[in-house]
Amino acid sequence: MTGAAQAPERVRVIRLLRVREGMEADFVESYKGVLAGAARFPGHLGEQLCRSLDDPAQWLLTSEWDSLEAIQRWRTGPEHRTLVEPMNACLHDDRWTAVFEVRETVPE
Repeated sequence: MTGAAQAPERVRVIRLLRVREGMEADFVESYKGVLAGAARFPGHLGEQLCRSLDDPAQWLLTSEWDSLEAIQRWRTGPEHRTLVEPMNACLHDDRWTAVFEVRETVPE
């Protein structure tokens, strides 16, 4: 093995969520609050919120960060828990989250 692994320069967080029936508007409104907090947080590069065309209860949330450390600081910061509580109250428990290293990008 040749040396320690380098920390990724950019990371993408992917969350697959299932919103409780009748709570879609509350979910989107509370997500906007989380997004506003994240947008002010150092290292946050952007987000997308997507809704499944096949299953309207299923949502995909992605965010991009300039480093693994930035997303870890955001997730463990005091503002994060307060902001995500109302959003999480709209969700079923079968949530899935993963963090990926961004290796290649295609310009828009």
